[in-house]
Amino acid sequence: MIPIAFDTDRALLDVHWLVREIGPRVHESPQEADAVRGVIERLSEAGWTVRMRHGSPVACRGDSSILYLAHVDSVAGSPGAVDNAAGVAVLLELARNTSARNLCLGFPVGEEAGLRGSRALASGWDEPLQLVVSLDLIGTGSPTAIDLNRSWGSTELRWLKRHTAIEVPILHRIVGRALPQWRSDHGPFAATGTLAFQIMTRGPDAVFTRYHQATDDTVDPQAMVATATALDALATNGPPPRGAPDPALPVGSWVIPGSVVWGAFGLGLLSGIPGLARPRALLPDAVRLLAMTGAAAIGMLLPLHIGFPVSEAEQTVYDVVGLEPTGWWNAAPWSVALAWAAWLFFWRALPGTGHPALPAAVLSMIALAIDPLVALPFSLAAVLVRVHPLFGAFPAVLLVRPEPLREFAFWGIMPPSAWPILFLAACAAVGRIQTGR
Repeated sequence: MIPIAFDTDRALLDVHWLVREIGPRVHESPQEADAVRGVIERLSEAGWTVRMRHGSPVACRGDSSILYLAHVDSVAGSPGAVDNAAGVAVLLELARNTSARNLCLGFPVGEEAGLRGSRALASGWDEPLQLVVSLDLIGTGSPTAIDLNRSWGSTELRWLKRHTAIEVPILHRIVGRALPQWRSDHGPFAATGTLAFQIMTRGPDAVFTRYHQATDDTVDPQAMVATATALDALATNGPPPRGAPDPALPVGSWVIPGSVVWGAFGLGLLSGIPGLARPRALLPDAVRLLAMTGAAAIGMLLPLHIGFPVSEAEQTVYDVVGLEPTGWWNAAPWSVALAWAAWLFFWRALPGTGHPALPAAVLSMIALAIDPLVALPFSLAAVLVRVHPLFGAFPAVLLVRPEPLREFAFWGIMPPSAWPILFLAACAAVGRIQTGR
């Protein structure tokens, strides 16, 4: 992958213009209007013809089959460097340097006011689009794909992996299919069936801890360069080929096709059949599961209330969604460690007698109603418990780690007080292959 010619100094000047010279750009404010005018001027200087579409500037060349979006507004009180001056600067620098022949660049207004600009764009877009990518939270770290929904199958994911170094975390892929968030400007286009996703950058903290804060005033040039390089590669090698929207799963540089996912689901069901011969073990094992989960809950909740220092991320979550800062961010590693230690102690002390593959197979069938990728961890657990019963905890291991727990709390999905519930996903590990073992 050849890096795009990216003038970092010029891009940082664009960020400085938005963040320092204009400042917070609330929707329908004079500052947002100043940002729109400045974007138009810069696109025109780069040789693009700009049209105003439903209040948002859009510049196109060629057949306009690919659309990139970066919103110009910010929330009140925040200069919006990462959210979203960096994204705007990336697209402006892309406009000056890309060799892509078929591309549109859009700069929606009102993203922070309920995606107003992009909703209007999507409803009034007449030309056929084959790919829409929104940029949001281009902060620190590597470009990451968010909201790869059910339109993305093996063919599209292989194309994405072949041409870019964009990361696709497993949990984000599962959530993108099962519960797409669509919190950014790609959402209204994805809702119409267009192939779409969001690029954000994820650093060591996984989330941007200054989200919607007055301290969002600096950017990472390397994250901007990496994002521009990925966008240029997609535009010059696109549009993407289309295939069946199967439940494919990217793992590193590999893409596991949907047929393998379905095969694992079938094996999980077959593995669970012998458990039907032990119906009397279901109730005792359910009691053991609740006891183990309760012990894990005590171990998990204790560190959350012993005075760990409040982090910047917690203060952000308090300001945005109102979750009380108690030190849960810094306590998370200790909380997870103690919870698993308690769970493992009672796993040894309270061995089950039921077949471990049965609850995993049952949960995989229930999860299938949401999405095959949600069912996959339980299907794998149903098969792997034949190697060792602890493999029945595989679905819980995916969830009960500091990084996903912090993300769940940061985005208001699950408060720390509810984290122990996720241990119920380890139900298969309660049983044993041989009765009385």
